[in-house]
Amino acid sequence: MTATATALRREVRAVGLISAAHFLSHFYQLALPPLFLAIHDDLGLSFVALGSTVAAYNIATAVLQTPIGFLVDRIGARGVLITGLAVNAAAIAAVGFAGSFWAIMAAMIVAGAGNAVFHPADFALLSSSVDDRRLGRAFSVHSLAGSLGFAAAPVFVLFLASLWDWRTALVAAGVAGLALAAVLPAFSSAMRDDRPRERKRGAADWTLLFDRTILSFFGFYVLSAAAGAGISGFSVVAFTAIYGVTSELAGGLLTAFYLLTGLGVAAGGIVADRSLRPDAVLGICYAAAAAALIAVATGALAFWLVAAAFGLAGVFRGIVNPSRDVLLKRLTPAGSIGAVFGFVTTGFSVGLGTAPVLYGWMMDLGRPDAVFWIAAGFTVLTIGIVFVARRPVPAG
Repeated sequence: MTATATALRREVRAVGLISAAHFLSHFYQLALPPLFLAIHDDLGLSFVALGSTVAAYNIATAVLQTPIGFLVDRIGARGVLITGLAVNAAAIAAVGFAGSFWAIMAAMIVAGAGNAVFHPADFALLSSSVDDRRLGRAFSVHSLAGSLGFAAAPVFVLFLASLWDWRTALVAAGVAGLALAAVLPAFSSAMRDDRPRERKRGAADWTLLFDRTILSFFGFYVLSAAAGAGISGFSVVAFTAIYGVTSELAGGLLTAFYLLTGLGVAAGGIVADRSLRPDAVLGICYAAAAAALIAVATGALAFWLVAAAFGLAGVFRGIVNPSRDVLLKRLTPAGSIGAVFGFVTTGFSVGLGTAPVLYGWMMDLGRPDAVFWIAAGFTVLTIGIVFVARRPVPAG
């Protein structure tokens, strides 16, 4: 076997293992909500209380993600990833043994802390383990694995809960993560942990996060997530109000949107590896996605055209993801991947945590069309940020 073939096989193993961890990261984020009704009936907890445990999970992740990014840059990503996965999985399993609100809350906070490792550690490992010529495809597989984790969680936990109960479902989910955490050390040679030449240049310090480029990317993630929050949370009710379709048909459109987003992500990896201008890819795709959302918002098209436009918006949003990650990697100083990716991806939590209030307000005002107008507006704003953010960050 040639050296090239050997290296490629090692890269495939690395991408597969890291993506499997990312799958579970997203899986655990949606493991609890489908079981709310069962937990409510069993423990007598209010839905507000149950929702607050999920909020605490996400807050813990958002608060700790950037500090863990700096830790990744200082001590390496592999051990941090394995530890975080084990903590996340064990805490999810612990929810299955909880008998009170405070026990669930404590376990979810710990699980959120474990979840904070994935973005900084995954991107650091992928950047070190995969040749730059194939990094876009590696990022696309990683992103797609996360989306599949979201899709699999409700099906898995509800199926096991129907066979046994909600506790068994969560314990089984946690055991799966513990098993992967136990296996990962055996493949440590496949996951290269930071480039030695980058380690010698030193890890990032906090001042790096105030660079215009890094702050711009943080804003990019905030606005992109804000646009996505409208689509995921309010498109079904908006479609029924604007076009008079059933909730089932509107829900089917949202499912199709995410399936097409996944196809876009897969294609986007090839585009990212072949393009010399990932910023141009982002600009063109987001412009196309915004135009498609505006077409949906007008209410003037036949519904089959609306459905097609909505699907195209999903495709173009998916194509963006690998080019986005490649561009950020190119602009990040050596030795700072963990800190930078940990910080900017916190923008996801900010966008998803704040934008739904605006969309809900528009629905209360009787403006369901505004859901798509606002999502398109956030998408357009990301285009300007892309061209502000494309200046390389000076090395420290």
